[in-house]
Amino acid sequence: MSSWAHLREPPYARMEAFTLFDQFPEPARSQLVSAFDEGKTRPEWCFTEGQARLAYWAPFPGSEPVITWQFDPGPDPVAAAGLLRRSLAEMGLSKIIHDIPLKPGLSPVVDRAVEHEALALAGFTMEVERLMLEWAAGTDLPDDPGRLAYRPARPMDPSYVLDILIRVSEGSLDHDTQVEVATVGAEREARWMYDDLINRKAKPDWWVIGYLGDTPVGLVAPDDHSIAYIGVLPEHRGHGYVHDLLARGTRTLAEAGVPRIVAATDAANIPTAGAFLRAGYSEVGRLYRYYWRAP
Repeated sequence: MSSWAHLREPPYARMEAFTLFDQFPEPARSQLVSAFDEGKTRPEWCFTEGQARLAYWAPFPGSEPVITWQFDPGPDPVAAAGLLRRSLAEMGLSKIIHDIPLKPGLSPVVDRAVEHEALALAGFTMEVERLMLEWAAGTDLPDDPGRLAYRPARPMDPSYVLDILIRVSEGSLDHDTQVEVATVGAEREARWMYDDLINRKAKPDWWVIGYLGDTPVGLVAPDDHSIAYIGVLPEHRGHGYVHDLLARGTRTLAEAGVPRIVAATDAANIPTAGAFLRAGYSEVGRLYRYYWRAP
């Protein structure tokens, strides 16, 4: 039987959340508790049936869920697919993402066969393969060519930053950006990205826009452990400014004492992937991204 609970008054909500979260083994339970406290999951976003378990996750408070999280299909792909379908119907979502991270050389079809089959049976399609990248303390820092001046984005007028995000999305090689622009439009995609970045765990001056004089070139947004976003405006592409921006973001986190900086980019996005590798990042795995969309 599926688990479902509704938020009421905060004390009840917390009690219900803990009751539902207790059905998830560690470390999933503790991660769900932390996400609940941060406003990124709710008890009514958690489902269990037999040995299958599933929770949904939002990137920031107030956002609708965008990704399946803590999905343990158990041994039976048919039962797990049923849980996925019923949870999606109850949640009333129009689309959702599920990620399968694996070490290099492994395949979800073989190495996460039950999970892959459950997703396929529930109507998910694997659409993009992403590189999982890491820069470790002790690695040489990328050189900053010094071509750009940087200004923090957070204090700026949101409409100004949104305009830059909209322009960065033009001609983007990132699959998720292409999908969002095609389905909901560039303005809505940029609004969601702005809200995501403004809610990241980062110091106020970490997310910056790079300038040539008074002309914006691109932006880079580190959070507390990763390069959350990087992009160059279309009119400035082809001049290597992604290297300048990535050097700035990497140095920001390294100088703050972050021992391990993570990032991800589509395997097919050759320019961005190459920039990370030249900046001293290593490929540590592949992330296989599945999409479900309402019929």
